[in-house]
Amino acid sequence: MSLRFALLGLLAVEPASGYDLKRAIDRSTYFIWNATGPQIYNTLHKLRDEGYVTSQSLPQVGKPDKQIHTITPSGRTALQGFMSEPIRASVTRDEVLLRIFLGNFASKDTMRRELVAYLDRIRSERAYLETTKARVEAHPGKKHEARRYQLLSLRLKVAQYRAMEQELTTFLGTDAAAPTRNGGKSESPDKAKAKRGRQAPERPTRRRAGKAGSRL
Repeated sequence: MSLRFALLGLLAVEPASGYDLKRAIDRSTYFIWNATGPQIYNTLHKLRDEGYVTSQSLPQVGKPDKQIHTITPSGRTALQGFMSEPIRASVTRDEVLLRIFLGNFASKDTMRRELVAYLDRIRSERAYLETTKARVEAHPGKKHEARRYQLLSLRLKVAQYRAMEQELTTFLGTDAAAPTRNGGKSESPDKAKAKRGRQAPERPTRRRAGKAGSRL
């Protein structure tokens, strides 16, 4: 249900194609409400049938026409109605926490490996969100006031990640205080020593921050 309003909210900012909307979600709302390309296009068709958006073909050289979607007055009314409703607690479906809840049915080594890898991904995502927040805050202007609530959502998510980091680090112990390599898989001291003897020293590489999804 909320994907329709996420799309209407993005279209209220400016008209966009389905591809543009997917890119916008990947850059902005993915940590709140993510969606696949087919989900976006199917929802756009429904919004158009309901009269909440209009679509116009934009010719492209050497490519199929691009469909640009624009929110209608009735679409803005629907969006405002959604925003005027009392906030209800969402139904939680968190596979990661479910797998953690049932962790006693897996081996301790498996759970430790997965929890360390999950902690590493949370750290990466938190760092990425903090960088995004700093970038927005560094460019105040006429749009800055409109971003107050966007920044609030970022700060709330960062706070969630920090709390999760603390709980996971406490649970795993001090050896999880630093991010691990190899997806959280541990090596025996003898194996690690032999591996270092075969390989040249590694040069530090920059790893692109990913979303905090999990293999759990």
